[in-house]
Amino acid sequence: MGNRPVISKEQILDAAYEIATTKGLGALSIRAVAAACGVAVGTVYNSYPTKSDLVNDVVGRFWQRAFSDRMGAVTAGGVAGLEEGGAGTTAHADAGSCASVQQADARAAEGLAGDSCDFVEFCRQLAGEMARALEEFRSDFLDGLTALGAYDLAVARRREAESFAHARLGLQVALQRDPAVRRERLKGSLAPELLCDLVWETMIDAARHHKPLDETLFALLRIALYR
Repeated sequence: MGNRPVISKEQILDAAYEIATTKGLGALSIRAVAAACGVAVGTVYNSYPTKSDLVNDVVGRFWQRAFSDRMGAVTAGGVAGLEEGGAGTTAHADAGSCASVQQADARAAEGLAGDSCDFVEFCRQLAGEMARALEEFRSDFLDGLTALGAYDLAVARRREAESFAHARLGLQVALQRDPAVRRERLKGSLAPELLCDLVWETMIDAARHHKPLDETLFALLRIALYR
């Protein structure tokens, strides 16, 4: 009996991610990943028992690469504090599925944890990284979610929502760490959670639709929060 190819779960995810980012999520399948890895279909199933498990990790990796380096550097330690204080939805409901994001955040935070932060500049840099990520991969990568079956789509949306919740909490931490923000204004319609929800949704829309809506928002934030 010949030797079976040895392949790690990370290598399988690498191949799946390459397929999704070059051909779209609709092209992702266990069989396609097995062919790309040069292994039997059963070998892929050993690491990913269902296609939904694979889609979950691929979507998670996309958003991790889109913003986790910048987000992790500024928010190290701060997101946990917000979650304990009940400031919003917890970003990591499934600790196992989000372990890679947490590890990336920890690496990115080295040397920067605890630094003060210009909130608007932080948002601008984060928006730029998201825009570059969307341009680097197929422009319809995220739109390809709709090509998935109902169950796979629900799994992908749930993972996307987890990543977005983490991002919103990260924005709140960055806002807290900006000493120049006028704290007395962070109430009512400008309460941190509402404000950061607006900022995040605007940045996502701007990146997806290639419109400078975020720059307009950043200019308004300078007026509303600092003057």
